[in-house]
Amino acid sequence: MNTINNFKPFQTITGYNLLEEINNITTNKTCIVTMEDLWDIFKLKFKNISNIYFISSLEETNLEKEINKFKDYDTIIGLGGGQAIDIAKYFSWKCNLKLFQFPTSLSVDAVFGHRSGIRRNNIVNYIGWSKPECVFIDYEVIMDAPLIFNHSGIGDVLCFYTGVLDWQYAKEINKCETKWTYNSELAMKSLSYVDNLLKQSHHIKSLDQKGIDTIIQAHQWGGNSYFSSGWNPRHIEGIEHFFFYNLELITKKKYIHGQPVCLGFILGCLLHNKYEDRFSNFFKDLQFDVRPKSMNISWDEVDTCLKSLSDFVIKNNLWYGIANDFSYSKNILDKLIKTTNDIYN
Repeated sequence: MNTINNFKPFQTITGYNLLEEINNITTNKTCIVTMEDLWDIFKLKFKNISNIYFISSLEETNLEKEINKFKDYDTIIGLGGGQAIDIAKYFSWKCNLKLFQFPTSLSVDAVFGHRSGIRRNNIVNYIGWSKPECVFIDYEVIMDAPLIFNHSGIGDVLCFYTGVLDWQYAKEINKCETKWTYNSELAMKSLSYVDNLLKQSHHIKSLDQKGIDTIIQAHQWGGNSYFSSGWNPRHIEGIEHFFFYNLELITKKKYIHGQPVCLGFILGCLLHNKYEDRFSNFFKDLQFDVRPKSMNISWDEVDTCLKSLSDFVIKNNLWYGIANDFSYSKNILDKLIKTTNDIYN
């Protein structure tokens, strides 16, 4: 029975000077998917690589127009953050290309999942199937990334906590989807990664090898257990991501993933009456700012997001949680403002 729904994360190699080793596996049929600003930083590491695809859109309709550009390649490398990783997966799937993934920060767990987070009419959809030959984690590359991008990765770990709270909530009121009945083993495993993240606060803050490994191991669970539990997202994601998706839709802005997710995490904890001092201490210790002004938005925009959150979740048929039964009140906004401001005072 241990071969059924068996968690097996993608092969992952950590070390130093791994980026230069990419030269030893590339050919003239290899394409690197990345962002222009990142290519300016890393291009000198590559020899004789001329096939570069710069990401300009996450919209599926736009991506479909680009498929012909990959018809003569046999290998694709995702180099960058979540967008580069997701788009590399997308074209690997669509064009049947061998895939290697090379994240340049720990901002999201996308590198450890099979599906691509693309947009359909500005709404996130996870589609496709792509399995990398290997995920390379170069400690030096990760450590050189802006700290805010690496600390952003905590969002895709803390979300296990609110995801499980939503799942337990649905169970208690008999609203669990029949295909995702509550599984305490999955829930407890997810919560163990949250506990470990908080325990390793010192290492996360300094982003030493222990801190990087802690986030990676949690991201492996979040990215791959979705598949290995039968495409079950309930133990790894909930209201915190729904808040982010709705905020992105409303504002039409791009975010450092972990900031809106962590603000949504605080919201979810407050609605479940499960916000704890250990979370405030963790944010404060890292000085990871989740207030709207740090994301170049306003509390008014957050307020608009809260007002439409329940409708957004229901309209998009997202899994059942506290957001479905969320009734907006100014008191909720005030509580969210006070809780986040108290972290940094």
